[in-house]
Amino acid sequence: MLRITGGQRRGMKLAAPPGHAVRPATARVRQWIFDVLGPPTGDDVLDLFAGTGAVGLEALSRGAAGALFVETAKPALACLRENIQRTGFETIADVWPMDAERAVDRLRDEGRRFTLCFCDPPYRYERLALLLGESILELIAPGGTLVVEHRGDEELVPPGLSLFRESAFGETVMSIWTAPGADEEV
Repeated sequence: MLRITGGQRRGMKLAAPPGHAVRPATARVRQWIFDVLGPPTGDDVLDLFAGTGAVGLEALSRGAAGALFVETAKPALACLRENIQRTGFETIADVWPMDAERAVDRLRDEGRRFTLCFCDPPYRYERLALLLGESILELIAPGGTLVVEHRGDEELVPPGLSLFRESAFGETVMSIWTAPGADEEV
């Protein structure tokens, strides 16, 4: 059973498509993220490869100001939209039904910045290192944070970001990077 673990909507059930095509971040992983980061009060959140939206909705429940969810799979999109409605976050959540790489390019072109960015690609997503290249830094606000769920055998080093914390959950690794502050050099 998929539920929100903290904040205003703690315990609320979330919909998930049947099967294994979408693998939402577990409650243990989401709890770890927010134990490490603290409350996202006032943050603007980007949830790439959002799936059910569990991580972004968790951030909204815990006080984030708004969230943009990017997802392309139709079954996941249906659940994501249902979950946004179920949680009552329709006014502060936006859904872009498109490929993550296209969304990153569009956000970069628009000059959008986020204080908190989640990236949980499909398990064998071969272009993760490319996606986390130079353009991702342009989406993270000064002093902002990037959280990536990835396989343990993937070596990721987003340019311009500093590794803050990393933890393994079975074969999955959660990595948290921070961007330099406004007064720091990249």
